[in-house]
Amino acid sequence: MPEVPRDEIGRRVFQLKQQRSVEQAIAIIRTTLGEKWMGFSEDDVNALRMILEELWLQTPRSTWKNYSFSRLTYTDIQTITRIGHSRMRDLMSKKEATNQLNQIFQTIASGF
Repeated sequence: MPEVPRDEIGRRVFQLKQQRSVEQAIAIIRTTLGEKWMGFSEDDVNALRMILEELWLQTPRSTWKNYSFSRLTYTDIQTITRIGHSRMRDLMSKKEATNQLNQIFQTIASGF
């Protein structure tokens, strides 16, 4: 069996942590929305996953852990999904998308 470089192992562990964190967030969102979740298409879910992956990369772990995915409303998820679609089509910069997502989570955290 060929030897795998340490940096390759490190990259793979990082990717697995990212995927696990994003999938946990999506599971929380899906559970919270209940039947409303069925209103999202496969493309919407892919856009949501992609934008959450970008957010995970741009956000300190301590901040990510404080995000309350269970408090996101259907409208919040629609907005996040639209941001994801915009990023997938390169209609929005990564920085602008991250800023908009952080605003959503800050609004939720402040209770407004």
